[in-house]
Amino acid sequence: MNNFELYINNDDLGVTVLENIFINHYMPTAPGDYVKVYLLGLKYCSNKNLSSISNKIIGKTLGILESDVRKAWEYWEQQGILTCERNGDDNYHIKYLHISSLMLEGNNVHTEEDHSNQKIIEELYKTIEFMYGRPLSYKELQIIASWMNDLLFNPEMITLLVEYCFNLNKKDINYINKVALNWYDKKINTYDEAMENINSFREKRDIYYKIMNYLGFKRSPTKAEIGIMDKWISTYNMSMDLIIEACKKTLAIDRPNFKYIDTILTEWHKKNYTKPEDIEKEELPKKQKSETKPTQYNQNGYDYDLLEKKLEEKMWRENK
Repeated sequence: MNNFELYINNDDLGVTVLENIFINHYMPTAPGDYVKVYLLGLKYCSNKNLSSISNKIIGKTLGILESDVRKAWEYWEQQGILTCERNGDDNYHIKYLHISSLMLEGNNVHTEEDHSNQKIIEELYKTIEFMYGRPLSYKELQIIASWMNDLLFNPEMITLLVEYCFNLNKKDINYINKVALNWYDKKINTYDEAMENINSFREKRDIYYKIMNYLGFKRSPTKAEIGIMDKWISTYNMSMDLIIEACKKTLAIDRPNFKYIDTILTEWHKKNYTKPEDIEKEELPKKQKSETKPTQYNQNGYDYDLLEKKLEEKMWRENK
């Protein structure tokens, strides 16, 4: 009986066969690190000459955490294109399944609903590419995929996210990702919740700029100033009229500043003021006018009042 084996003494010269169905239907929506784990494992499947490799070594080889390697195997197992038999903490027997064969045998990994969802995701990428006016980079695809897989945002919500940031003239993917993480931290999970958050921010932003314009600041508020104004609006629950009343009091000083206004509003908050009518009229002390008639002097320094008095006394003496 003959035994056959293809021997290659240089791993770089070997070939790893990757099914197009994986590239077309699985890779676009998968996290990038998970794709790298799948491909490295596929190479080991294709070359029996290679020795076994642990999850720890895979992580070091790919520059990712060992825990992410385990998550990758779980992810692909859930996708139905490989199986993992665990024998201990780091002993995995990983069996790659031929995706095309599964489909031909009737064991379709993707249902009709899955294919419909895949088309929706593809349309999402096309929509975002149209907004950018160019193809998405690999990094951008990774981040967008993470919004779906890690944050569980649906395509409709992701489209709203990108449109919102574009309207703010913020097109950098890192900025958009920060907004996405902020939504996730706020437990915003639906399109309606996202719209409510956007509208709430727009209302606050309008208040920010009304205050800035009233104080004569022709610029955007700083992060610290936004924090102070948020305290007035959300924590103190101050009305716009009451905030403007506090701003008016700064007109009496040379340099209006947020610290001065904050001191006033904090005091009003302690007194439970809710409307301008609750404010006690507090006027700045005015300079008292002297009731003594000012002495009149001419350009030569003469005291006309004194001269007039002496002249009158002289006239009285002469008439006697």
